[in-house]
Amino acid sequence: MNHPCIRCGAPAARTVKALEVRTLHVRSLSGEKRVQALGNELERGVCERCARESLDLSLNPFRAIRKQLAVFGAVFAAGLLLMASAFLFIEGNRVFVLLGIAAMICGLLGTIDAVRNAKEKERSLRALPESEALEEVAWDVFTAEAPKKEGDNDLTYIPVSEKTLKRKNGDLMVLYRLLPEIAKQAWNRLHEPIPVPVDTEKEENNDPPYRDVQNQG
Repeated sequence: MNHPCIRCGAPAARTVKALEVRTLHVRSLSGEKRVQALGNELERGVCERCARESLDLSLNPFRAIRKQLAVFGAVFAAGLLLMASAFLFIEGNRVFVLLGIAAMICGLLGTIDAVRNAKEKERSLRALPESEALEEVAWDVFTAEAPKKEGDNDLTYIPVSEKTLKRKNGDLMVLYRLLPEIAKQAWNRLHEPIPVPVDTEKEENNDPPYRDVQNQG
């Protein structure tokens, strides 16, 4: 079955398959815990144009993370402003100074992490043949456009691909932030044998493999 592109609705060149994971965050007096369950298996399309636009963007790391850089830059600037205000107007109030320092550190570390991840993504894509790189970024298009919430549940996705099928339970647990039991269930779901269709009409027309001759007169 051909699906339209999940982003623009154009005829799709690639089909992305994913296993849905539903996560509910439960808050109580003892803290917060996660409750997870596996959802549906999805198939969505990604067109050639959207895949290539995503690839071009990923190969230009600073353009790919410009929104993240703007957010972390704003956090850093807010921390700097808070510290300056603490010294100039609040006579070095320790609480405001600490908040300012924390915001500056968060902004700086967030920027460094975003740049590092974008650079690693660029290197990994450049190391792949173009066809495989387009498959990789098709998944990025899917995750960017797929629903993130359903009611109180957060929705995340596990790719159903040859690369994922080679992973172990522990790999799935770490990569997709799964609880141990859900990682086992996900591995089992991903490795379920594909049912073979049975030709019932052919079976009905065939003679049985043996006959009960004892009841014959």
